[in-house]
Amino acid sequence: MENKKFNFEKYSRDLSEIEKDSQKKLLDTNGVKVCWRSWGKGTPLVLLHGGYGSWRHWIKQAIPFSKNYNVLIPDMPGFGESDDLPLPHTPEKIASNLADTLIKLISLNENPLVCGFSFGGLIAGHLSYELINRKLSPRKLILVGPGGLGAKRGEMKTMIARHSNMTEQEVYNAHRTNLEILMFYNPKKVDDLAVHIQKQNTDDHRIKSRPISATDTLAKILKKQEVPLYVIWGEKDASVGVYLEDRITILRSINPQVRFHVEFNIGHWIMYENEVLFNEILNNIIDSLGLFTIVQFLVGDFGHLSFAHQVKC
Repeated sequence: MENKKFNFEKYSRDLSEIEKDSQKKLLDTNGVKVCWRSWGKGTPLVLLHGGYGSWRHWIKQAIPFSKNYNVLIPDMPGFGESDDLPLPHTPEKIASNLADTLIKLISLNENPLVCGFSFGGLIAGHLSYELINRKLSPRKLILVGPGGLGAKRGEMKTMIARHSNMTEQEVYNAHRTNLEILMFYNPKKVDDLAVHIQKQNTDDHRIKSRPISATDTLAKILKKQEVPLYVIWGEKDASVGVYLEDRITILRSINPQVRFHVEFNIGHWIMYENEVLFNEILNNIIDSLGLFTIVQFLVGDFGHLSFAHQVKC
């Protein structure tokens, strides 16, 4: 592997170029400050990051979607620049804090679009429930590779732990390898900006999200609400592995009207690995009138069912 180092100056500057167009607010609720960034005007589009993440997970969506929407991306409590939550850490607490602060940013007659990635997909389900209880039902709930369904996790290589005795090159290589294992299908898509974001995100997180994602908390909270539900996966999502059909079955049993899109030959962090394709998928879901149905079937590499491109009925 290459002996590369972090170019903090360059990639911090690149992130700042996107962040400079945002409005950044630290909003207090129950003694916890939540950091929100927003871009653009229009219908509110809330984007929630994944575990070990921050607003940077959506770095390739903030500006494009701000042309038509009011894009709102928090650092969830316990991540990034937001405050920690008091113990125990629960999705209910996180979602309640997000809801309390979100309603300070949008009008009460603006029903938002809510979209969450990975651990943020789990939290998005809880946020939707909190908003419904506040008479602010989401227009659509869109989950991207969500955890919290009670399904088995895909089998993958062991990721590399970082420690203080590592050189900068070793830390860089560890983050790059971990992205290749969990977040990307095509290793050529793991660029220096992704590695920089991964290091910043993992340095800043304080909540252990994986044990929460391993539960069925999302499945349980979805049973308590009726909301237009859309779910996106990369076909090669390492966190899902061969258990995609199990997740589809669980979601269908909860909400028979749920719509799926599973994209061929792409990994977990789909909106970074191929942002052009993902942005088109998300735009199509937002613009649709509930016409999306389960995607067409193909035979995958191991004889299991895999999926490609959504169809309209």
